[in-house]
Amino acid sequence: AWLMLRFNPRKMSLTEALDLDTTDLGKQMARIRLVESSRGMILGAVLMVGAAGAWYVRPAPQISVPVRESFATFPTRMGDWQQAGARQILEPNVAKTLGADDYHQVTFVNPMEKNPVNSRVEFFSAWYDDQTKGGTHSPEICLPGAGWEIAWLERVDIAPEIGLTEPFNLNRAVIQKGEYRMVAYYWFEQHGRHIAWDFAAKFWLLWDGFTIGRTDGALVRLITPINQGETEKQAEERLKTMLVETLDVMPRFIPGQ
Repeated sequence: AWLMLRFNPRKMSLTEALDLDTTDLGKQMARIRLVESSRGMILGAVLMVGAAGAWYVRPAPQISVPVRESFATFPTRMGDWQQAGARQILEPNVAKTLGADDYHQVTFVNPMEKNPVNSRVEFFSAWYDDQTKGGTHSPEICLPGAGWEIAWLERVDIAPEIGLTEPFNLNRAVIQKGEYRMVAYYWFEQHGRHIAWDFAAKFWLLWDGFTIGRTDGALVRLITPINQGETEKQAEERLKTMLVETLDVMPRFIPGQ
């Protein structure tokens, strides 16, 4: 403002140009003495300084590089399910946006079904050696970007429904494009945890990076169509059976703790 006034043909002071009232400015500034200190803000400042100091002097964690198999060796048959067709390759621009160090996208069918083609399950997983450079991509963003509408979404612990004793949190969704509808499961795998909420995944990423020096992890997604004359519940049963089959296989490709 002061520089602009230098080029203004009408000469005026800065306070006049900005319409500032400086009457009794000294008295007003002196009122700061009447402001009582906040114990909460003082405590917060001390904690922040203490946390910053602890972070600076902490011993560097021993970075643990997990041993895993490449998705190239992912089994083509799991229980009654077998792979249909070749592994699907993402478009270069999609793969670049995903930023995964390894990924796998295939379709499984159950030959025991009356119509195996319609009773298919699409399996997708993306692995990240270091999620601080990417990872935790939420399908809640990616699916709408691909033209899919999320008609219904909830975060659930699926463990009681598939007979597990340990919690298994995931997102259960119904997505649609026009009249075509599908049921989807997706979650984040981080060092033995099954996490549904992407913000929780980021928190545990920060925590594990600080405590055990690991920032690896993966996204896992299962999708199956809701065929004509079929209910959402019937379609979801396929996802449950497929999910159970992957439980023994996944630790080879997504290491736990």
